[in-house]
This record gives sequence, structure tokens and C-alpha cells, in this order.
Amino acid sequence: MTEASPRRPPNVVGFIFGKFSDYVWGLRPLFLLCLILFVFSLVMGFYLGDKIPIDMLEELLGTLPDVGNMNLLTLFLFILGNNLFKSLLWMLSGVLFSIPSLLFTVLNGFFIGWLSHSVRIENGLLFTVVALVPHGIIEVPTVLLSSAAGMALGYQLVNRIRGRGSLRAELGKALRLFIWRIAPLLLLAAIVEVTVTPLVIYLVS
Repeated sequence: MTEASPRRPPNVVGFIFGKFSDYVWGLRPLFLLCLILFVFSLVMGFYLGDKIPIDMLEELLGTLPDVGNMNLLTLFLFILGNNLFKSLLWMLSGVLFSIPSLLFTVLNGFFIGWLSHSVRIENGLLFTVVALVPHGIIEVPTVLLSSAAGMALGYQLVNRIRGRGSLRAELGKALRLFIWRIAPLLLLAAIVEVTVTPLVIYLVS
């Protein structure tokens, strides 16, 4: 499922992912599925934003932290650590027949949609967009790629049960991708979120 495609990856994929580009390009059907699920759940979260109480979300996702009282460094470390931990956890748990990775994608999209609705009510649509887009254009595709790699692990487990392929080899590809590309991209997204995003919000508001 994740072996190199007969077609060469686009230049932008080769530029970003380098020696991992063939592996990433092979994940594109799973990435597209994750993207579709994410967008659908985001729209549903936004649509149901005023119908879902925060208590219910906290039961599913854990207590939401008070980021307003964090200094810049603490906020950066929290965002980075949270994204790294969850992306790795749900990627590795995807070995369980891909179900956890799909669940993470849906919950993540729904939460962002719900949060977007809440922010829009308080601050308007323009504020909501500029608060999410600068870092989101890096963070969201990266997290979805992590989920796609997790789904590939689940697919490879099924192949292994059938006596084909190597789960260890697939796991090695996923972990190397995480260490050398996903983690740095999440680092970049966290930097943008604590520096560029507040600046853009300040200029707009």
C-alpha cells in the first residue's frame, strides 16, 4: 500500500520530504481519506458548536488547559509536546487495524470545528480564520500525514496476518518519517503559532 508509486512524486513533495518522498507519495490514498474525514468532522463540529457543551468535549479530550496564563516559552513547549505526543501515539496505535488513527482524525477535526465556532461567536469570522490559518496550514497536513502512516501500519498488519509484507519494515518507515519530517514540521508549526499567529491577530484586530 505504501510502496513507491510508479509515478514520481511532485517536486514539492520531493523538496519537503527528500528521501522519504516515495513513501509519503505512496500514502496519498490514505492521506486523502484522512483529509475527507477531517473536513467532514470539522464542518460537523462547527455546525454543532452551540449544541455541544464544553463538559462533554472535556470528557472525550481531557480538561482543556488555560493557555491564557502561560508565558511564551511554556505555551510553545505545551503546543509542541502535545502535538508530538498525540501524533506519535495515534500513529503507532494505528497498527490496531487503522481504527485509532481514523478516530483521532475525526475527533481532531470535530474539536477544531467546535473551537472555531466558539471563537467566531466571540470575535468574528475574520479573527477565527487568522487565528487558525498561519500555523494550521503546516500543522493540519502534518498531523493528517501522521494519521495516514498509522493507517498504513494497520493495513500492513492485515497483510502480515495473510502472510505478506513486513510490519517491522512499515513501522521503521513510519518512525523515520516521524523523526525526520513530522516532528520538525510540528516544531515549525508551534513556532509559527506562538510568534506569527499572534502578530497576524494583532494586525487584524
